Amino acid sequence: MSHMVRIHRITAAGKGAEMAEGNGLSVTLDAQVYDLWAVHQAAYRLSDRLAIQVAIEGSTIQCTLYPVTEGTNSDSLLVARADFLREVTDQMLRARIREVTEPVRNLILAYTFSRSGLQK
Repeated sequence: MSHMVRIHRITAAGKGAEMAEGNGLSVTLDAQVYDLWAVHQAAYRLSDRLAIQVAIEGSTIQCTLYPVTEGTNSDSLLVARADFLREVTDQMLRARIREVTEPVRNLILAYTFSRSGLQK
């Protein structure tokens, strides 16, 4: 299985120039491999360090990562990109685990409520 991830450096002269201070990093994800919800969850988790613009373009999810602090160097941005990709993978796994364990969770809840006396 091949995962498509493309990384592009964006400067103030290129796409994303509307951002003040203009430097960002573009990450392209294959929408058939990566879930949009997981991308949004990852963006939220990293929102203390990054502003992440997410857009769907055809069969890809385009993410542009912008540092929220002044003076972020390109090495820091590359680390932030790695953190973002790691977080997207983590969110994908969390969603899958949630999906796989849902029947067991429902069974436990049903059993618990059947013993609570709340139902008549």
